[in-house]
Formats: sequence, C-alpha cells, structure tokens
Amino acid sequence: MSLRVFSAVALAVLVIAGARFARAETGEDLTVFVLTFGPGDHPFFKFGHNAILVEPKDESGLVYNFGTFEFDSPALIPKFLRGRFKYWLSVSRMEDTFASYVSDNRTIEAQELDLTAAQKWALWQSLRDNARPENREYLYDYFRDNCSTRVRDAIDRAAGGRVRQAGQRPVAMTFRADALRMTADFFPEYLGLDLGLGRPTDAPITLWDEAFLPERMRDLLREVRIPGEFGDKPLVKAERTLFAARRPPKPDRPPNWTLFFLAAGLALGALLAGLGRLGGKHPAARVGLGIAGSLLGLVFGVLGLILLSFWLFTDHKAAYANANIFLLAPWSVLLAGYGVGVALGRPAAIRKAFWLMVAAAGFAAIGVLAKVIPGLSQDNLALGAFLLPVWLGLAAGFRWAMHRG
Repeated sequence: MSLRVFSAVALAVLVIAGARFARAETGEDLTVFVLTFGPGDHPFFKFGHNAILVEPKDESGLVYNFGTFEFDSPALIPKFLRGRFKYWLSVSRMEDTFASYVSDNRTIEAQELDLTAAQKWALWQSLRDNARPENREYLYDYFRDNCSTRVRDAIDRAAGGRVRQAGQRPVAMTFRADALRMTADFFPEYLGLDLGLGRPTDAPITLWDEAFLPERMRDLLREVRIPGEFGDKPLVKAERTLFAARRPPKPDRPPNWTLFFLAAGLALGALLAGLGRLGGKHPAARVGLGIAGSLLGLVFGVLGLILLSFWLFTDHKAAYANANIFLLAPWSVLLAGYGVGVALGRPAAIRKAFWLMVAAAGFAAIGVLAKVIPGLSQDNLALGAFLLPVWLGLAAGFRWAMHRG
C-alpha cells in the first residue's frame, strides 16, 4: 500500500471514529433503559431490584446497579442491624447481568426512556462520575435511600423533575404494608419486619415514596410525561419483558392474620393459666408453668430490648417510636430467673413473677388502647392480639400458683 493510500485510509478511519465519538458525546448514539428485576428467593431479594442500562450503538450495554454490597462480609449483619451498612454503584456488562438474573429465575423487564440526546448524555456522564471509587458508596436506608430510589432520583434529574411531579399522588399503602406484602411468603421475615418497623412506616406516602420498591418505580415511570416537540409525551417510549420468571406473583395487599394471632394468643394464654391452676395439685404443671414463663420472658424481653436499642442506639429511622415496645416489655427478661423459682415452688419467686406479669400485661394493654389516640396509633393490632392474652395468661397462672403455694 502506498503512503498516499495509507494516509487516505487512516484519515477516513479517524473521520469516522471522530464522527461516532461526537455522536456518542452528544447522546445521539445512546439508548437508555430502566431495568426491573423481579423478586428472588433469598430474604434480601424478596423486594426485587432495578438498574439503569445505557447502551451505546454497536456496543455492549452497561448496567449501572446501585444495589451492590458485600454479601459475604462478616460485617454485613452487625452493620445492617446498626443501620450503618453501605451499598455502592457498580457497573457490569449487560450480558453478564441478564445471565445472572435468568439463572436465578427472576423476571427482567426493560423500559426504554424517550429522553433527548442531551439528557441521555448528561445522565450517562452523571452515572459514570457516580461510579468512581471515591463517589460510589452511600449509606443505605431501607425506604428513603436504596437501590430503587437512587434509580428514581437519577431519572428524575435527567427528566427535569418530571418523575417527582408525577409521583405526588397519595397511595393507599404504607411503607409497612408494602414491606409485609412482599415478604408474606416467608413468615420469619414477615414477622421480623412487623416487629421491627416503628410508627413512621405507617404514615401516608405518595407514589414517589412508594418507588422504594422496584415494581412501583416501574409503575411510576409509566405515568411520567415530559416535554416533546408537539406537547408533552410519555417518558417511557417502549417496554418489554425480556425474561418471565416461573414463580407466583406477590399479593396486592399484606395478609390479615389478626384472627389467627388472636386465636394463638388465647390458646397459649389459656394453657399458661391452666398450668397455674393445676400447679397446686400437680407439681409437674407448676414446673411446666415456670419453664414456659422463663422461656417466654427471655424471648419477649430480649425482643423488647432489641427494639428499644434500635430506637435509641442505631440509625434505623424506620424503627423509631416503635409501639411494639409496649407489647414486649423489656423488663420481662427478668422472668427468665423468676421462672426457675416458680418451677421450684418458691413463694417469693412466684409472687415477683406475678407482679412482673401484671406490669407487662398492663403495659401491653396501654399499647393496644393507644391505637385509638390520634398520632400514637401503629399498625400492630395482630401482634397485640397475640401478646396481650399471653401476658394475661401468665399473670393468671402465677396468681393461681401463688394462692395454692
């Protein structure tokens, strides 16, 4: 090849590359999607996930994922319990991301955004800057600052605030209700959330707030309209399901288990009272009452102390002002020791256990009655329906044992 021909070819390549770079730099060659991933099996994945896909023309797409954390870190649980756990923004190839979610049998939906070239370019630049090691970490908040709200906020900035504007309509659900319906198929997680979430999670919220859930974020984007050449147009240009998981859908509302909890509480309370009544003639019944009292006092008391510590010593804003502390009197942990005395038939221990349970039952009754006071109500009727009869049953059982001792 002559020098003249080589120079001409090289110049053409540079011109073409320069033109492509210029188009990419202005966003003309970019396509932007919001990806919504369905729920998974692990408790951490029950709520689904989302991310932003930026796809340059003729190149592999890049997935910007705000939900990255050290899953196998020994500090995961301690930091999560203290409300000090950090997530970060990671970047991965589209093919790798899709393969991972398909292998986990999790639905993948894609919404193409009808942003201008300048808006797409600005969004991509913002994401790339956010993904730098010095910028990528953030302090995770379950409802207010998570992987989904970060996607929401990024799209809102690119769309000139139109997402927030569309999200001001109130919704019927609350943070608690949404969290419970998403975990209804795994009772330990459901119960743990219902116990640990405080009164702030029962306040009214909007579509914007509810976008802490990826599926609600997807629904919110469908309502957003942005300026177009001939008036406002939908933000979502097109959407499709890339992979449909084979798993049952989440319920529209959380299950109402109040009657089940009440029946269980009444049954357990009646059993405990019956053991106390039989304890005078049958030492085995008194021993059973003492052991049951020790175990229940230890479990419920420790749970009450944990809820109190969440409120006082952690950054879990969703656990503040938790009325379940009334239902789980922290001082009932003392019953772990007094229950042993009850089992051994010691009158002083039985008397102290009785008054301890009177206080716990009275505290629980106050918690239930507070539901009718404006500003103090918390959605914990089911828990109250279970725990109040148990405290009353223990108090009645110790009273019988005290008079027959």
